[in-house]
Amino acid sequence: MITIVMPSHNRQRYAAIAVRKIVGILPDAQIVVSDTSAEEGLEAMLPPATGTGSVEYLRPNRPMDVVTHFEFALEHARGRYVMFLGDDDCIGPGLEDIARWAECNDIDAVLSYGARFIANYFWPGIQSRYYGSGYESRLFVHPFTGKARRLDPPAALREVLRDPGRGLGSMPRIYHGLVSRALIEKVRERFGALFGGLSPDIYSATLISEMARNAWQVDYPFSIPGGSPASTAGSYAARNDDRSLAKHPHTAAFAGLRWDPLIPAYYAPHIMWSYSLKKAADRLGLSEGAINLARIYALSMMQHRDQIGVVNTSAAHARRNGLRAGPGAMLWEAAREMMFQMGRYGRRLRSPKAGGEALSFENLPDIGAAYDQLERYIVERDICLELPS
Repeated sequence: MITIVMPSHNRQRYAAIAVRKIVGILPDAQIVVSDTSAEEGLEAMLPPATGTGSVEYLRPNRPMDVVTHFEFALEHARGRYVMFLGDDDCIGPGLEDIARWAECNDIDAVLSYGARFIANYFWPGIQSRYYGSGYESRLFVHPFTGKARRLDPPAALREVLRDPGRGLGSMPRIYHGLVSRALIEKVRERFGALFGGLSPDIYSATLISEMARNAWQVDYPFSIPGGSPASTAGSYAARNDDRSLAKHPHTAAFAGLRWDPLIPAYYAPHIMWSYSLKKAADRLGLSEGAINLARIYALSMMQHRDQIGVVNTSAAHARRNGLRAGPGAMLWEAAREMMFQMGRYGRRLRSPKAGGEALSFENLPDIGAAYDQLERYIVERDICLELPS
C-alpha cells in the first residue's frame, strides 16, 4: 500500500480537487489529509474511498507550525511507501508502478526531480513578478527519459551543504518522493523525529540522505508540484514576502523559536532552507563548518540589500567562531552565484516566455486537468518507464 499524506492549511478547494484525483488514480492507497485550516468545510469536500484504500481526515484542533503538523500527520501513515504532498500538489503518472518496483527491490527511497521540476502546475490566479499572469492555469513540462539511476545520498548531501539555499539537489526525500516505512522508522528511532527546522522538506531529506542505503532517481514526473496564489510558491513567484520573522505567518507560527545566530535573521526562501539544513546538519553531529555559510551570506547580500546589517551580524559571529565567512570567501561565492544567474538570464533571453525552455500547456483549470494533460503527453511521446530488475 502507498500512503499519500497531505497536510492542509486554508487551501480547502485545492486540497479537495487533488484528493479526488488521487483517489481516482490510486483506489487502493491510503490518503491522509490533516487539516489545520481556520474554517471548517474540507472534510465534506473529500471523496469517499474506493477499492481497498481509505481517505482519512484528521483535524488536530490546535495551532501547529508546519513541522509539527507534518510529524503529526506522519503518525497516521500505514503504507509500505509514503509520499508527502502540499495541498495544492498532486501525484503524477507511474507512481504505483514505481512503488511496486521499489518494494520488489528493497529500495529505501525514490525521487523524481532533482534541481529542477520535471512537471509543475500553476493554479488560476497566481501572479509572477516578471510574467504577471503568464503562469496561471499552465502546466510546464521539461524533457524526461523514464530512466532510473542509483543515487549516492551522502554525496548529494555534501553538494547541498556546499550550496545551501539552492534547494534539495539530488537528496532522496519524502516530500514529492517515495520513502519506505522501514527507513522512516529507522530515522525516527535514531533521531526522534523525521521533520524539523523550519522547512520540513529539506530537514527530512537531510536525515534520509544520512540513513538511506539504496536510493534511486527515476527521471519521470510521478509527482506534480503545484503553485497556488495562497502557497509559498505563489508568494515567491510574486516576490511579496514579508521579511520579518515575527510577522511572516510561516515563522510566526513557531512558538518559542530560538534563532541560530549563524543564519541571517529574516524571512526569505533561501534562509528557511539554509536554517533547516543547518539544524539537520547539527542533528547529524556535523561541524558548523560543514555548511557553506559564506554562500548564505553572499546570496543574502545580493538578493536583499536591505538586510545587509543582519547578514553582517551573522557573518561576524561566524568569523569569531573561526568559520569561513570573510570578505574573500563571500566575494568568491558571490562570483559563483553571478555566473549561475548569468546562465539563467541567458536561458531566459533564449526563451523569454513564462516557463522558459519547458513545454507549456495552457487553460488547465485545476491540477486534475494538469495530470490528464501530462498523461496524454506521455502517451503521445511514447515515454516508457525503464526500471531495472
